[in-house]
Amino acid sequence: LDSLFNSARQGDSKAFSGLSGYIRSISYSYFSSKVRQGKIINKDDAEDLANNVYLSFAEQYHKIENLEFWLRRVLFLNFVNWYKKNKARKTIDIDDVHHLAERNTNPGDSVDVKRILSIVDTLSEDKQKIIKLRFYEDLKFIEIADILNRSEDAVKKMFYRTIEELRNKL
Repeated sequence: LDSLFNSARQGDSKAFSGLSGYIRSISYSYFSSKVRQGKIINKDDAEDLANNVYLSFAEQYHKIENLEFWLRRVLFLNFVNWYKKNKARKTIDIDDVHHLAERNTNPGDSVDVKRILSIVDTLSEDKQKIIKLRFYEDLKFIEIADILNRSEDAVKKMFYRTIEELRNKL
């Protein structure tokens, strides 16, 4: 891959074409996995994001020092930026969880879920966001930190304190 990248940077169009295919394939796979995880709503968005990564590559390939690092960073940043801007992203509404809790066949479990949800509703907005992004959206701490414009350590600290707060209230 490094030799292909170096050849492309030196003007070899065949190497650039091969590298472009690799970038498109990796990008599409990455964003398709986000579709399967429910973090991206549809495949069209995944294709658009993959195309954006390819366009970034085509514009910047001669400036890139470390292809693997660049690609990981651009994939992640494209996803986070899309996630921040997209208001229609798939989320699990708290009301849907209430309905699921009501349909639960084990009455004891239903009460626990309702109780937890009622306690979560009493939390500050920031704490609710962190809990929802972590559990409902299944995001990593670094992704949550980027969305909330906070450090990863601050998000972790708030998350674990919130979990402890929930335990104490139960």
